[in-house]
Amino acid sequence: MQFKQKVSMLGLLLPFMLISSSAIASSQFSFNGKWQCEPTEVTDSNEESWVVYDFRDDGTVMSEEWVRYQSERKTQLEFKLFIDYRFELKGDDYVLKPLELTREIISDPHNLDPFNYDQRRDLTGYRIFFKPTLKGDEKAQFDMWYHITPEDHFSMQCEKQKRA
Repeated sequence: MQFKQKVSMLGLLLPFMLISSSAIASSQFSFNGKWQCEPTEVTDSNEESWVVYDFRDDGTVMSEEWVRYQSERKTQLEFKLFIDYRFELKGDDYVLKPLELTREIISDPHNLDPFNYDQRRDLTGYRIFFKPTLKGDEKAQFDMWYHITPEDHFSMQCEKQKRA
């Protein structure tokens, strides 16, 4: 009778044991939380930027991107983008697909209007593919590329932010 109870109990616990072991196996690729990222290579010395990606349990990613262009120590354009993405695994790569975009122009002294209708349409139609390389629990490198230029990769050095 006792053996039967143990087998019955094991039958009840087995699904939970399988879930937790698969969660442990996938936890090495867990991105949940906020990651502060900066480009590893700065190609334009007049540009500064950073991105915060907030990976959520529901498969969405909220991002805040800040960019400033300067010339002769004067800001030519400064803005923030707030983009909500759907986060998916496609084959061996992860994909960020934009769902919603809002922007905040901080400084645009030359009225460049970087977010007219065509640019907004282009921003919401792209996909970002990336392969993350985790460096411990707190650091990562994201190798990224856009679907329209898959041969042009760029890298972001990222650090996981502490939850308050």
